[in-house]
Amino acid sequence: MKEETKRLLKEYDDRIKKQKLAIEFSKFSVDGFDGVDDPSVLGFSQKELDDLKKVGEAGVEGHESAEIPRPLQHQIDDYGPMTTNVDNRLVAIASSITTLKTEIKNLIVQAVGTNPNGGCGTTTGLCDTYSGGISSCLSGYEELDDDLFQVRIQNMSSRSYFGIEPAQHSTSTLSSSNVGIGSFNILTKDGGSGIGFTVTISSSGACATYYNQVTSKFGEIDTLRSEADELISTINVAKRERSTLQMQRWGNLWQNNEFTNNNAQLAEASDKIQGDTLSPHV
Repeated sequence: MKEETKRLLKEYDDRIKKQKLAIEFSKFSVDGFDGVDDPSVLGFSQKELDDLKKVGEAGVEGHESAEIPRPLQHQIDDYGPMTTNVDNRLVAIASSITTLKTEIKNLIVQAVGTNPNGGCGTTTGLCDTYSGGISSCLSGYEELDDDLFQVRIQNMSSRSYFGIEPAQHSTSTLSSSNVGIGSFNILTKDGGSGIGFTVTISSSGACATYYNQVTSKFGEIDTLRSEADELISTINVAKRERSTLQMQRWGNLWQNNEFTNNNAQLAEASDKIQGDTLSPHV
């Protein structure tokens, strides 16, 4: 075997060893000692880390940065209870708004009735064929749409994603099946599916009861929306910070995947170079 080939094989072996070591340190960064296959290669133990932390806590000069950051996955997991609880509340708010809007629609239907002359709606000047009920012949005719609560979910939110577009995202309706995940919550008022059609109803006479109930329910919706806006504004800050950690985790896991694949390729190449097929040429 030529000296040039021997040098190449040694470089293959050295790179495999370096990449294996990098993989272990990367695993440690993500999951701590629990994620490392061979803790001895790290060159330090949990006890040594604990002792180093104590030195930093004691305020010994030169050891202000003695504490090693907690594993990325541990930090990510700590966001789980908070984000899940907030998202659950948002799901409950969404449900309450849907209920209120449905009740509003039903109240308006009752107020208008089926009598073309005795209901609480006001016909428009262009209508001459009104036969009662909710129709475009009445002023204020429009579709009453649900509020849309959504969550933006980036690829890197999954540990199993090894692609090259970690920040790309999909947007889904927030529901009990996807609470606590995602990088961004969104509320689009009146941006959801249609609940039914409504019209403007009179506030005088016998119609006042219906008008007051409808007005009160719209007020309840405004209160719920205000709460949702505040929750979303606040939780999005936390979700953004979690996304930063998820990006770091993706970087480590992507590197590990690349190194593992490359090591397999290098090992295969080394075996074939030293095999019978290439022996006359190397």
